[in-house]
Amino acid sequence: MLSRFFNSIPFILVLAGILCLLTGCRSGNPFRRKPVTPPGTPPAISGQVTAAEIVTLVNQNLSRIDSFATKDATLNGPGVFNLKGEIAFKRPGYFRLIGHHAVTGQELDVGRNADVMWMWIGKAEPKAMYYCRNVDYGQCEANLDLSINPMWVIDAMGFGTLDPTANYEGPYPVPEDPRHLELRLQETTASGETRTRSIVINRDYGLPAAVRIYDRFKSLVADSRVLNYRKDPATGIIIPSGVEINCPKENDGKGMRFSIQYGSPTLNQLDANNPHLWSMPQYPGYPPTNMAQR
Repeated sequence: MLSRFFNSIPFILVLAGILCLLTGCRSGNPFRRKPVTPPGTPPAISGQVTAAEIVTLVNQNLSRIDSFATKDATLNGPGVFNLKGEIAFKRPGYFRLIGHHAVTGQELDVGRNADVMWMWIGKAEPKAMYYCRNVDYGQCEANLDLSINPMWVIDAMGFGTLDPTANYEGPYPVPEDPRHLELRLQETTASGETRTRSIVINRDYGLPAAVRIYDRFKSLVADSRVLNYRKDPATGIIIPSGVEINCPKENDGKGMRFSIQYGSPTLNQLDANNPHLWSMPQYPGYPPTNMAQR
């Protein structure tokens, strides 16, 4: 029953974004379109630096972004064209993604608040509002054998902070572009499998440029790369303007690649007291289904 839901195109979009946050890479060129640094701007990272220094700088830059909201994001990919998106997050624990199509209407609703996370897919069969209490997330992950935490989408979007306690390897130079450095992290999943996470850092801005995951066979599971950066006109903060996400093993091995353009977001104007944005919605005909009990 759930397999029909997980094979739906909108869910693949969510899953791709989720997986990318967990990162890992060793090969390939994620910088076909290289973000441009404004002339005369000194790089944020110059000379020799340690992994700890990079982590501190990245987290300082990203800590300036407490919340993000856009109502004119666009999702494009094979089989999904011009899906309009509303995206919002507030650190540390709030996220919302709503997808609309010009012809079919609302297709997607994914969110998380302090208590619960949820996923609603308009074309899902059986029809349901899938949810999981945050405290039960481990059971949800075990039942479904995949990672579905909506908060990981923030990492895939290029806003994920780095764990200062992690044992990073590197930094390593990125041969195809000296403006980037790579940190690697060996991890063990909840199911006991090993993987390599890689975070590629843009020297110019001191921000994540790509995040990827490789499995224990060094095969790419998922990657997300920033398409470009922009200066927020209201705050002057440099932020990603969009990302491209690639999950080559999804969709029954056919792969899934798509991009998200963020449009014109606003920063640091959301708070946790917003029931309309952060409450799990109800959709008539879609009964609540607890993923921790599947």
